[in-house]
Amino acid sequence: MTEETRKKSSARGLLWLLPLAALLFLIGAVWTVSRRYEQQFLPGTTIMGVDCANMTAEMAADALRDAAERRTVCLGDSTGAEIAEIPLAVFFDDGELSALCADALSAQRASAGMFDWFFDRARPYEARPLEDITNARVKKVLRGILEDRSGQHGPTSARVEITDTGYTLVEEQQGNIVNMLVCAEAMTDALRTLSDLRKGIPAVIADGALIPPVLTADSQRITDVTDKLDAYLDLAVSVDFGSSVYTLTREDIRSVSHIEIRGYRVICEPVPELVKTLTDVLVDDYGTDGVFAKFLHAEETRPYVYYRVGDRGWTMDREALTGQIVSALESGTPAVITPEYDYTWYWKDYYSGYHVGDTFIEISLDNQYMWCYLDGKLLVETPIVTGDLARRNFTRRGCFRIAYKVEDVVLRGPTWNDHVDFWMPFDGGIGLHDSAWRDEYGEDIYMTDGSHGCINTPRDAMEIIFRNYNAGDFVIVY
Repeated sequence: MTEETRKKSSARGLLWLLPLAALLFLIGAVWTVSRRYEQQFLPGTTIMGVDCANMTAEMAADALRDAAERRTVCLGDSTGAEIAEIPLAVFFDDGELSALCADALSAQRASAGMFDWFFDRARPYEARPLEDITNARVKKVLRGILEDRSGQHGPTSARVEITDTGYTLVEEQQGNIVNMLVCAEAMTDALRTLSDLRKGIPAVIADGALIPPVLTADSQRITDVTDKLDAYLDLAVSVDFGSSVYTLTREDIRSVSHIEIRGYRVICEPVPELVKTLTDVLVDDYGTDGVFAKFLHAEETRPYVYYRVGDRGWTMDREALTGQIVSALESGTPAVITPEYDYTWYWKDYYSGYHVGDTFIEISLDNQYMWCYLDGKLLVETPIVTGDLARRNFTRRGCFRIAYKVEDVVLRGPTWNDHVDFWMPFDGGIGLHDSAWRDEYGEDIYMTDGSHGCINTPRDAMEIIFRNYNAGDFVIVY
């Protein structure tokens, strides 16, 4: 064999070795890759939705933990209140995801062929690692999270508060303290279905997750209290004053009552002293108290005639009216009250036997005012000035008759010597006369700058009186 022949033969041998080497290399590479996928997941592998391709079991477990950390579950109450956002990771034990991934890898390795890594397809691994989780375990986790929150406050029950005008209903307030048992049961049910960490868990709504108030505004106990208060405060109690009817308002009834709530017991009681205060106000505003006096009349067909005489005379019995209002409120039944009157008057004995007709002069010392009636009609009225209180020059109260009348006379006394145009005495040296030295009349002048006891009257009014009244006509001073 020539050298050339040997060279050709050697070249042909090398040609066979190269494919063989390439084949051996390829076989080695495939074997190496196949051996590697005995320790890691095949391409396209997802566990609970997380991409775990080409990862070892521990690497996949870490990826699942990261996904769980990124996902939170919103725990809320059925009322719409949000309680907390909780990371899913807190519900997994340390080895739980590692065991899951190890089992997934073993299952994949048992079912995969040598060349499965070569095929590009999805290899999902479905699992529910928390399907056996217990309520006790979840409750423990929740307690560690929820009980450490700041700003916790319990619920406040609805209540009724008594006010100056009645009452007000304070509605309940929801707190943020949770019922751990209810929350744990709802959360446990949701965790047991967890199969995809990418999606996590929809919001967990626990009916009754927040501890509710004991009483709400529409609770029967609250309604019972407000019903009793309304029945008392809205009680229809009216006073018929004759010329008008006044119905007590809620504010009136509240102002005269002791109202108290003891637990669920309602106490509503009128206080007589406070009712008396209200009675005085009502009589002053609406009553005829002190407006009329009763006199005997000269004609037998008219035995009595009533005249307005200020703050005395036909008197409403305020004590009796107070008692009537108290009784009505205590009974709790609607009532229309007719006031009682005391037809006695403080000068009753003094006036006994007098027959006052329709012509008389009426003088109110307290009001410093005079009304003159002629034949039952008001002829003239005017402010006056009576006896000086500071110097004890009192004008006597009583029922008198005009003694006489005279014009153009000088009135003389220990310290005075005054000319008047008209003079009509009715009580000894006390009488009606004009007083040119005065510019003002009425109000409280008489307290420090009054007369010596006479009735100082503006001249124009005094002339009318002088021309129309005669000796024997009545002058009533009160």
